[in-house]
Amino acid sequence: MKRLAGSPLVIFLLGAPLLSADAFPGRFYRFERLSPRAETASLVGISSICQDDTGFLWLGTSAGLARYDGYRFVFFEPPAGGGASQLPPSVLPVTPARGGGLWIGTNGRGLMAFSKDTQTIGRRLEPGPASAGAGGDIVLAVQEDAQGDLWIGTRTRGLLRYDPESRTLTPVPLEPRVEVVWDVLVDRGGSVWVGTLGAGLFRIDPATGEKVNFRSRPDDARSLGSDTVWTVFEDRSGAVWAGTKEGGLARYDADGGGFTRFLGAGDFPDDLAARTITAVAEDRAGRLWVGTSGDGLRIWDRTTGEYTVCRHDPQDPESLGDDAVTSIFEDSGGIVWIGTVRGGLNKCLAGKAKFEHYKHNPSNPRSLGRDGVQALWEDGAGTLWLGTKTGLRRMDREAGATTALATGILAIQGDRRGSLWLGTESEGLVRFDPASGRLERFVVLPGRSDGLLSNRVNALLRDASDPGVLWIGTQRGVNRLDTRTGRWARFVRDPRAAVSLVNPVVTALCDDGAGSLWVGTLGGLSRLDKATGRCENTVNRIDDPPGASLSNNTVNCIHGGRDGTLWVGTDSGLDRLTRSTGEWRNYALKDGLAGEVVCAILEDGDGRLWLSTNRGLSRFDPATERFIHFGLHDGLQGRVFSPRAAAKGGDGRMSFGGGNGLNVFRPDELPRDPVAPPIVWTALLKDNVEIELPGPLASRRDLVLKSKTGLVTFEFAALSFTAPELNSFAYKLEPRDADWVPLAPDHAVSFSNLRSGRYSLRVKGADPDGTWNEEGLAIALKVLPPLWKTWWFLLIIALFLVSGAALGVSAWKKVKAAPRALGEDLETAIGAYRLTDREEEILRLVLRGARNKDIESALFISASTVRNHISNIFRKLGVRSRLELINRIARDAR
Repeated sequence: MKRLAGSPLVIFLLGAPLLSADAFPGRFYRFERLSPRAETASLVGISSICQDDTGFLWLGTSAGLARYDGYRFVFFEPPAGGGASQLPPSVLPVTPARGGGLWIGTNGRGLMAFSKDTQTIGRRLEPGPASAGAGGDIVLAVQEDAQGDLWIGTRTRGLLRYDPESRTLTPVPLEPRVEVVWDVLVDRGGSVWVGTLGAGLFRIDPATGEKVNFRSRPDDARSLGSDTVWTVFEDRSGAVWAGTKEGGLARYDADGGGFTRFLGAGDFPDDLAARTITAVAEDRAGRLWVGTSGDGLRIWDRTTGEYTVCRHDPQDPESLGDDAVTSIFEDSGGIVWIGTVRGGLNKCLAGKAKFEHYKHNPSNPRSLGRDGVQALWEDGAGTLWLGTKTGLRRMDREAGATTALATGILAIQGDRRGSLWLGTESEGLVRFDPASGRLERFVVLPGRSDGLLSNRVNALLRDASDPGVLWIGTQRGVNRLDTRTGRWARFVRDPRAAVSLVNPVVTALCDDGAGSLWVGTLGGLSRLDKATGRCENTVNRIDDPPGASLSNNTVNCIHGGRDGTLWVGTDSGLDRLTRSTGEWRNYALKDGLAGEVVCAILEDGDGRLWLSTNRGLSRFDPATERFIHFGLHDGLQGRVFSPRAAAKGGDGRMSFGGGNGLNVFRPDELPRDPVAPPIVWTALLKDNVEIELPGPLASRRDLVLKSKTGLVTFEFAALSFTAPELNSFAYKLEPRDADWVPLAPDHAVSFSNLRSGRYSLRVKGADPDGTWNEEGLAIALKVLPPLWKTWWFLLIIALFLVSGAALGVSAWKKVKAAPRALGEDLETAIGAYRLTDREEEILRLVLRGARNKDIESALFISASTVRNHISNIFRKLGVRSRLELINRIARDAR
């Protein structure tokens, strides 16, 4: 090999570890920890998990039964009875009942049923003095068979069978005498499998009562690993698995009548040999999930042989919350839930995540380091090379993953000979031959006018027209290296020359294939003519009109589109240069871009751009100018990606790296959930105080509200648990609203003092993929009118007015008839009141029925004078109205 100019340091690595064919390290499974909080306990342990036919998630916990709708946990405490009042309200097994509702086993409070109609827990099986009842026992397992019978495992009474038709509870004897039944399984064939303490595993034929007992035998490798069976599980193929105490996991082979012990796989061949297996489940991809009592979780892909160990890592909030696993359950959406003793409820998107995630796993010594990924390159053989702060790593689905040299790597570029060129943070340029392990390093040599410009190399690019030429972007400009002759060239920033680089700090390189090299810097963009070395610079200025220049002078990445368009990622979004017109177009947050800092750009086979940013990953369609955003719920390694850490393979596979690892995916194979999520009501609040209603709100379809309702809030949920905070909702209150009203990010709608009348409140929702449940749900509202608008109130008022009018007419007739009826007695009475002449004159007119206007005309006096005189008359006679005046005079006259 010809030595390149610059007196490189030649180092030989240990080739054997580099080229070893180790097993693929396995993807990382992110766990989101949820911590249910109950009033009775600050730390809630999870014992079991299930899902009802509506879509709610139900948990058996140390604080009772808990319902989860994606936003909050609602607890239901089992009623105490007898001596159980002092016991904690723990719920152990929870399983759906055939007719709706749930069966729950409790810690000392027996077997109970939860009713969906009343939303309450009621005791179903009462203990009796002569009964083998489960009422006061610790119920560890409950299963319902095809006939509706319940098979109940208890802590002190062994196995019980309950017939709901005859309401009889009978013990099922197991020989030798068994008191503790840890788990019960009714398989698809109808057989009942019973895991016990110290007595092995039983298989029972419910029709005949025939029993087969499987035990552990030290001299038989096809027997169980232990006589204590904690859990029993049936997979999709019909195979029955038994998890034992300190005896590992065993699968029953129906053909041979024995068991195959599963001890581990890959680098962990005896990992489960002596473990206590507490839970087993299978996901929709066929992976087996195995929980242990104190050593975390195992995930075994039986198709690929991949075996992943997941344990709690105090330094990683995305690791399993606790190594003591109690239960595992996959919901209808493909999310796997793990219950733990001290780590709450753990949610894992598993195969539902769109992007495979690889990161550090302390349980796997060959997994990625904690320092993240700074550079990526995929060679023609499908091998992915990763640059990190601590070195170079190789990922190959066929050949494995290994660790090479320990330097901070910022850029990787392969050449046609199979060598890798590495740009480092402070150790210059490195050429590495994977086949031989040979390493050559190029550094800055003081006093030399040629050679490398800086020991920090940010970007590398192989020339599009001459593959033997390597372009090198450094902190002090651009180098051109002819790898065949070792000749170097330099392109630097010269403040005196307008045709030099716009800025010395080079961050990105792009060859347009037409004789120009586009150079991104921290001070703008330069187009370097490779033939002349002259630069044409583009710089953002404050007074530039839109479409005249870059959006930001900090350039992070450059991509040449297949149609000749130049795409530039900056700290202010994505810039598009139409080279035929010289017009620029900027796309930013306002246009739907995930983050304003664009870190890397890749183009897929359909011409769409994939953009890693400081706030997630975006897919951009240049034809429609539409963005689609992907976040942590899709399996991204993190929100922030590393600049230029992206690679595309020959088969279209894309990789993006960041501080929390690596994402690998094929754009045309991204999964999308086509099933619309169920929409349910979860609460009704009046003036922010929750109102308890009889029956489940989820099924309520009509509601009557009084007038002056105040603030009424309807709370609902879309039972898609992928990322509940990203679920979308819209509502329509008919007939008030003609169009749907979007709700973001709320999952509740409030109304204040609705007018009386009839309404229909409709709500629809969507999951983060935008799959809408258009049918949604509706609730009929009737708002009663206020008291004064009711028909009976108006009728009373009308009757009152009619009777009052009749009394008024009668009184007026009495007033007009009074003077004639009293005759001379009237004059005698008037003379006794000591009124003035004018007042007597006015009083006589009043008694004749004259109104104030009539008195004004008759006596030629003003209205105020009339009012004053009448007021004096009322005061002297001690009355307040004309009717009282007539009555007084009539009484006195008689």
